[in-house]
Amino acid sequence: MNRLKEGRYVPLEQYLMTMSMNEIKLTFSEIESILKDKLPASAYKYPAWWGNTVQSQKHAVTWLNAGYKIKVVEFGNYVTFIRADRFEGKAVFKVDDSNKAQAVVHTEVGYIGKLSSKLIEARDFLNNMEVDAFSNIDVMEQFELLKGLRRILGNIDNDMSFLGCLLIKQFLQSRHDFSDLNMALKAQGSPGLDIDEMTADGQRVIGELKTTYPYKENDLGAQQKNTFLKDFEKLQRTEAEHKYFFLTERQTFDIVCARYTTYLQGVAVVLLPQALSDNRFIVTVKDSE
Repeated sequence: MNRLKEGRYVPLEQYLMTMSMNEIKLTFSEIESILKDKLPASAYKYPAWWGNTVQSQKHAVTWLNAGYKIKVVEFGNYVTFIRADRFEGKAVFKVDDSNKAQAVVHTEVGYIGKLSSKLIEARDFLNNMEVDAFSNIDVMEQFELLKGLRRILGNIDNDMSFLGCLLIKQFLQSRHDFSDLNMALKAQGSPGLDIDEMTADGQRVIGELKTTYPYKENDLGAQQKNTFLKDFEKLQRTEAEHKYFFLTERQTFDIVCARYTTYLQGVAVVLLPQALSDNRFIVTVKDSE
């Protein structure tokens, strides 16, 4: 039985089938009212979610079976459907001012290229500075040197998170069937889940990533704990067939497994990159009875 045909998007397909207009414009709220369910976070961020072929996303049968294609999507605001026989060109995707942080403008290759350029610029900058004599130069020169390096490197935590997402991509593709995964689609540091994807057979996969090194030897610091608990809460309250909490530091992984599994029922705790080749670094927390 086709799970998608029996699933959450059938009401939208049925609604479109009753329409006779060449174009139908629905707000995201109207679509969710028709579905009597929230759209996944992916629908608010990723053009790929609104693909016009089942090869891009299996749930595209929702509008394709009804004889429509996606014409325009303004994320978080509205979607315009157009009769398939009147559709020309490509769908248009827009981001309003309130959603610019989620604008989809990067590819994975492009992000890596920018990161490579950043590292080359940092190397050249340091080669031209008195790095070896740093402890002997004037404090104003020390300040200017570090300020220049910070300008080049920017938010290195976001870059670490992106590379962590590429590790996640390898991990997920080894365990699930996806039509496509592009980890550059979600802007690093933007709101929402770090991972929110649909498999080719319509199963939702969500995850959070932490590249944090623990403040204490055997526990997280107070602020670290607060941010972790918020991520745990997001994973618990979000409906999905597969849930993951990804970590990149062995010590943090050990602490989470030892102290915080009560917050992670039904979630797999994964240490990367170790889990790519060793299942001992995947700990699945069972739901409580």
